[in-house]
Amino acid sequence: MKTKTKNNKTVVIISITSDIGKGLAERYSRAGYNIVGTYRTKQLPKEISSLPNTQLFYCDISKKESIAKFANKYKKIGLKWDCFLSCVGVLEPIGKFFNCNFGAWSNSVHVNSVEQLRVLHALYPYRKKGRMADVAFFAGGGVNNPVKNYSAYTISKIMLIKMCEFLDDENNDLNVFILGPGWVKTKLLKQTLAHKKEAEDNYFRTLEFIKSRNGVSIDDIYSCIQWLRKRGKKVASGRNFSVVHDVWSGRKSRKLAKELKSDPNMYKLRRFKNDYLF
Repeated sequence: MKTKTKNNKTVVIISITSDIGKGLAERYSRAGYNIVGTYRTKQLPKEISSLPNTQLFYCDISKKESIAKFANKYKKIGLKWDCFLSCVGVLEPIGKFFNCNFGAWSNSVHVNSVEQLRVLHALYPYRKKGRMADVAFFAGGGVNNPVKNYSAYTISKIMLIKMCEFLDDENNDLNVFILGPGWVKTKLLKQTLAHKKEAEDNYFRTLEFIKSRNGVSIDDIYSCIQWLRKRGKKVASGRNFSVVHDVWSGRKSRKLAKELKSDPNMYKLRRFKNDYLF
């Protein structure tokens, strides 16, 4: 890998070998960022290992000891981060709650939420102080309705949505948000295809999507993240956004930013019509 540390900005990408992580790394590299990425694959793709200004570290996010080792190594390289992106996502175990092995279910919840927060907690002291630091997580479906047979993944993402609100409230120097990317053609979908019986209807939906020409592009995900970073804490922080359904681009983007500034309850977990009888 090629490493330089003279650039002014640094982005940390957790799970840089995921398809979204890799795509974002390539775009931030072209934008001149220093990149620090974590991986737990046996072999690194050349597209990642050859990126300029990139330092890569093994980190098994399912093991707190591995996270601690990564945090210690990050401290030693002396780079203060501007942006923290967690691209971790595991769909398994897929199936009804009482049919799942509870150990596997619990581990999935930890990997999809708690351990990502553990990494952020460990790296928070090494952010670039004296300015706003950006933190982005990725959400999934199920905020308004359950995603059948994907309870571990779904409940984990809902936890992260709420944690963004806590982190925003507690930290004046963090612009922290979570992003629902929509349907993206990544290797994560293979987990659904490997569980035809347990996934039920979602197996066929996934198969149909893979065969189609549809899907959200990494360019759109990157552009949405950059829009939220540029708009800053008053617009983005503590909120849950959708790449597909929110008007963050185009003529209505200014109006959206204005409405978000004026309404602290927008794009957050709230009871629907909770004041109906009043």
